[in-house]
Amino acid sequence: MTDMNEKVKTAADQQQHELKFFNYQEYLLSTNSEEEYSLVVNHFPNVYESESSLAYKQTRILRIPRIFNTVQFPDLIPQFSHYYPGSEPAAIKSNQVECKVVDGQTFNESSIVHGLGNVFPESEFEKIVTHINEMLVIAFDPYNKWTLIENILDLITGGLFLQFLNLIGVYSFTKRKLMRLEKYIEEYNSSNEEKGNDLKIISPRLTGYLS
Repeated sequence: MTDMNEKVKTAADQQQHELKFFNYQEYLLSTNSEEEYSLVVNHFPNVYESESSLAYKQTRILRIPRIFNTVQFPDLIPQFSHYYPGSEPAAIKSNQVECKVVDGQTFNESSIVHGLGNVFPESEFEKIVTHINEMLVIAFDPYNKWTLIENILDLITGGLFLQFLNLIGVYSFTKRKLMRLEKYIEEYNSSNEEKGNDLKIISPRLTGYLS
């Protein structure tokens, strides 16, 4: 009876202390002042541009982290957080959002990205992330029938099947779906450029599908 009570108590404690998601890409920066607060660094230098270029000086990278509790096989199927930056369950919040400029960049005491709403509205963010996640599920699902067929044929032929497909210019199912994702991102970026919107999506392929 005692063991059962302990198990029930342990389960209740686990529910009470359930882990909450946060953007693990961001970190705190000390202000080196007498005030007891730190700035949240949640946007980063654009490493995809030359440091001497104007684009490097005028743009920043906002990292959307991977999330691991939305699909089966999250280690095989990359999925990105659908939480708007600053709205994560364990995001750092502050009643007084005081901005401070460090090295020419604006940060504050919370996970909220200053000015993001003017460039990337929440509804647009959710639509883009949802679509990318859906395309990644299709591409990387290990139990997709086409993927299974290709893997079986590749196994039977000792790895020659996929090599033969590549040789004749016919890509695997996963490769074709990822190429479609690349095309979607290119078209979205081109559309934004034509509209004069200062927003560009970095292909997950360039980040190793980590953010």
